[in-house]
Amino acid sequence: MRGISLILAMVAALILAFYALAARAAAPLTILSAVNSFDVHEDGSYVNDYRTEMRPENDAAARRDGQQVIDYAPSLETLVVLEAYTRKADGRVLPVAPAAIRDQLAPGTADRALITDLRERVLVFPELEGGDTLVYAVRRIVHRPPLPHQFLISVYLSRGVPLLDYTLRVRAPQSLQLHSEAHELTQATEADGGAILRTWHAAIPVADEPASALGPYDRLPRLFVSSERDYAAFGRDYAALALPHARVTPQLQALAGRIVGGAADRREQARRLYEWVSAHIRYLALYLGDGALEPHDAATVLANGWGDCKDHVVLLHALLAARGIPAEMVMLNLGNTYALGDPPTFAALNHAITYLPEFDLYVDSTAAMAPFGTLAFSAYGKPAVHARPDGGVLRQIPLLAPGAAAMELHTAAVLHEDGSITGTTQTSASGPFATDLRRDAAWVETTGAAAAAVQLRALGSDGYGRFSFAAPETPGADYAMSGSFTLAARPDLLTGDSFALPLGLRLLARPGEVLLAPGGAQGVTENDPVPCHSGRQTEEVVLTLPAGRRLRRLPQDVRIDTDSVGYRGTWRLEGATLTHRAELLVRTRAALCAGDERRRMAAELERIRRDLRAQVTLSDEVVATQP
Repeated sequence: MRGISLILAMVAALILAFYALAARAAAPLTILSAVNSFDVHEDGSYVNDYRTEMRPENDAAARRDGQQVIDYAPSLETLVVLEAYTRKADGRVLPVAPAAIRDQLAPGTADRALITDLRERVLVFPELEGGDTLVYAVRRIVHRPPLPHQFLISVYLSRGVPLLDYTLRVRAPQSLQLHSEAHELTQATEADGGAILRTWHAAIPVADEPASALGPYDRLPRLFVSSERDYAAFGRDYAALALPHARVTPQLQALAGRIVGGAADRREQARRLYEWVSAHIRYLALYLGDGALEPHDAATVLANGWGDCKDHVVLLHALLAARGIPAEMVMLNLGNTYALGDPPTFAALNHAITYLPEFDLYVDSTAAMAPFGTLAFSAYGKPAVHARPDGGVLRQIPLLAPGAAAMELHTAAVLHEDGSITGTTQTSASGPFATDLRRDAAWVETTGAAAAAVQLRALGSDGYGRFSFAAPETPGADYAMSGSFTLAARPDLLTGDSFALPLGLRLLARPGEVLLAPGGAQGVTENDPVPCHSGRQTEEVVLTLPAGRRLRRLPQDVRIDTDSVGYRGTWRLEGATLTHRAELLVRTRAALCAGDERRRMAAELERIRRDLRAQVTLSDEVVATQP
């Protein structure tokens, strides 16, 4: 996986998906009003009426917003369009024709239809132009709440468009105790017959949303409402829903025996079972909150040969149980959200993994090529809910140990008289870096012979080459790839132009990236918290210069020594061989680096980046050399 998308969990209000879209919009739009009303029943089922009026301010915005999309899950709810029309600037009302309302599969691969009934209802508004208003109202009749007998919703509001009037109402029986947490919304509560009516209101002026490495549920105006009083009850209730599907059948019992073979060590048995599920059960990336929360039976997952994260967990649990090895289902966020709301909802919980208490080890069989006990970078240090029949437990997944994630790149290259460069690159990795490198190897296999040229172009060079590596599925904690390359001739390198040393077929991030700042976190300032990780990154580039060519100036060495960051950037010239070696060791105390620590790390990262960007220049005069 090359990126991770932001998942909006438990979308009870259409406004969630709409604002996520509006925040990215370049063309202007004004939300005149949005009203979300929930009439909740004793068993957690409810009727949700949602009505909105929005005005595209120009024709470009009208073209973009003239088609509205509403997600729903037919197995859980009935969706009814109550009204939908375009109100022209001159007052005319043009209803959306029945033929302009249609259903379609949710976006993504067609595989999603195998394990979810999530659908989209599309409304196409007639003759919508800038200055007109589009109006629609829909009703969701939720017959079966995703978590039985519980009511949970979560909403965040973007600052990317002006929101003149937003109201959310929840009417629930007095016997159904609701808990809430609101940020930048006001609340009012009143009795309504035998029920309690809770109302939240907000008006959000448009404002530039600064770049952030954190998700919307960590920073934007937001609201959590839940009938779950705490995470102990929440984890217990989800365990009651999910874990019965991990029942051990005679077929699963026999399969577990065949997989472990003659292994007597229980940890080795667990490892073999994990690797079997990782290798044999295709992962379909359906996240918690996308449709039903209930997994399939373990026997069904085995028969299908595919499943989402919940399905992976129940199958692995069943196989482990067949060998008497206890396991717990764990829910966490695998994106850029680092806080869980109070009270519990699925807002920040979009993934499920497995915890093995006997070994105090977290494993994620959906990661496919991840070694046993290795998680994705984005999982470490996150709060996580252990779903247990005797009561859920809220824990923090341990941080990465300083030596657990390591990568090393070595490129040896020769600059020839015509300005071309040939060389080799070797990359080795352990921990989450090894998982990333295995995925890169899988990408190379998929891309074929052109992969080296594609990667060189991505790094800013024209050329060709080839990769060599063991199958990415090969078991083991470490992984390595190598490659050979030829870069197109650049005579300017020999006539006084400055240039950076060639990195060759680099695949993983350069020192400082990932560990000190997330990839792609452009625009984030030194005052903004960012994910950070302990680990080691080493990069060495050796360039042999053409005979008789002299280096005008050797870049200065860089050295950093703090409690959190140790870095050595060294430059050496021995005869015609120029070497730059960068070694970084990071030690963090939290999953997020913030405050003074973040400011120090940002300054240190900039020094590292300058060292890695340093360029060299050759004299345009050729010096005679000894034969």
